[in-house]
Amino acid sequence: MEGEDYRHRGLPPAPPPYDDAAVTDSAERAGPGATLDDFDALLEHLARLHPSRYGALLDGVTAVHLRGVRPVADQSVALRLVVLADRLYDRDIPAVSSGVPFDRLFPEELLRGGYRKKYVRAISRLVALAREGEGLDERELPRRR
Repeated sequence: MEGEDYRHRGLPPAPPPYDDAAVTDSAERAGPGATLDDFDALLEHLARLHPSRYGALLDGVTAVHLRGVRPVADQSVALRLVVLADRLYDRDIPAVSSGVPFDRLFPEELLRGGYRKKYVRAISRLVALAREGEGLDERELPRRR
């Protein structure tokens, strides 16, 4: 088949993140089933939970709101995020976040390593969920640029 192999295209650009106050406000207005977590606290929680339980962690969740998303350089932490991204995507749970955009979640060092495909898939999925998250609120929320 002619044309570029879709697996070799660049990562999709992520929407710019919101500021912390906008993420908090969105979570409060989203109602039951919406979560609000600080990114570092989420990472600590995931470290104490077996990845096979991440699906159950999302039971009843309708939207995820994360404050303070930052790049993750530790491979074990990054791989836990890959599993979480897969579970969120499987359940089509929109994401709203502050901090860095999801396309900057994994540093180049990780993206050049042996788990590149996993990281690229996670970024693609999180970006898609962030785009869905943009539609959660009918009014424009302030973004961090």
